[in-house]
Amino acid sequence: MNSRLVPLIALVVVVIDAVLLATGVIGPATAFALFLAVEVPLAAIAVTGYVRRYRVHRADARTLADAVRALAAEDPYLRLIGTEARTLASLARWVTRRPDVPDGAATLGYSRGTLGIPVAMAVAAAIELIAVHLLVPWPEVRLVLDLLGIYGLLFVLGWLAGRIVRPHLIEGGELVLRSGTHVCARVPLDAIATVRRDRRLSPTSAEITTDASGGNALTLAGPDGTTLGIELDRPVPASVPGFAWSAPSPREVTVLRLHVDDPDAALRAITEAVAGTGAKPRAGYAP
Repeated sequence: MNSRLVPLIALVVVVIDAVLLATGVIGPATAFALFLAVEVPLAAIAVTGYVRRYRVHRADARTLADAVRALAAEDPYLRLIGTEARTLASLARWVTRRPDVPDGAATLGYSRGTLGIPVAMAVAAAIELIAVHLLVPWPEVRLVLDLLGIYGLLFVLGWLAGRIVRPHLIEGGELVLRSGTHVCARVPLDAIATVRRDRRLSPTSAEITTDASGGNALTLAGPDGTTLGIELDRPVPASVPGFAWSAPSPREVTVLRLHVDDPDAALRAITEAVAGTGAKPRAGYAP
């Protein structure tokens, strides 16, 4: 059996088991026995497949972490689990006030003005959770829906927190551009040719497009566009967030357009960091 199909089969079995239990076709004891009879062998198959593929990557990787990342990069289920884990970790960092910022790194925030829709989604999810709990009369179904609703609410809050606790960074000779848990690009500071205030009202989403200069532009926008423009003297690989289970599709870009909380402060920070490498970036303002 293809080990990549095992998690999907396991999920289908869990759903069927839950439906049969909720509708009274089978009792709790039978549902639990059915769960064990199917899920334990499937889990053994899945673990065996992952261990075998991990060993292949471990033979070529320098560290255990590199092997795990290589394994996750080729498996949609591990990518999904990793994304959800990082999203929930963002919520934990937000609650404990521990932003994901290495020691000595400078930060460029980008959350200001971008949180309206996530907050509205979180409020809607909370209202839906309460409504479902009050309106669904079947205890087993209500419990399942309550758990799904709580998880959905936590996931929305985690996505919201990710934009706050995972800002852009200037560290280790790089400008690290992030969109929540996704690292969009690592730009060497000595590749930056110009940085300037550049107000653009569109686009308003994260995307990579063909620029008028003939190269590609990475846009990490807010609801009202971008406020900072950066031109590079050589291309760097970049990607934008997609579905949690999908692999990133890097493309080389030579232009960066960013929404940042404080464009003037970001302009100064990037210019000073680039100057520290010995380069002399051109900085300025473009209306």
